[in-house]
Amino acid sequence: MQCRHFSFPDAGGGSKEADSPKGAPQQQVEQQKPAEQPKQVEYTPADVTVMMDELENNAAAAQKKYKGQYLKITGKLGAIDSNMKYISVIPNRDFAILGVHCELKAGDKTQEDYVMSLSKGQQVTAYGQITDVGEVMGYYMKVDKFE
Repeated sequence: MQCRHFSFPDAGGGSKEADSPKGAPQQQVEQQKPAEQPKQVEYTPADVTVMMDELENNAAAAQKKYKGQYLKITGKLGAIDSNMKYISVIPNRDFAILGVHCELKAGDKTQEDYVMSLSKGQQVTAYGQITDVGEVMGYYMKVDKFE
């Protein structure tokens, strides 16, 4: 059995080269994009104690409500990482361990100076985006700034 090869002429969807005479210079029109403005973020106030109650009552609902949201959280400082990678903000109640794991911006001197001035148990307000939520690990937030 032999294979036969067929060629079909272009049905009008040809390339730009085929549309212009041979040797004619191709013109490319560059469209200038307007300068991008920094994205204005609005932070929703949230209390870490309430967030943890919601997480304990229904982790799936808490994830749907908070993941991806920009929040202004308030709570008690639970821990400061010795490498300045994160702090934890916990509920305002006795014996709280789990809370919001707040990831600091690497090399951000303003955040580092602020964290160096803190003491465990102190009230903290952080602004950022919740990046993950889980019943075992709590909340993860990428910090934009502190108040």
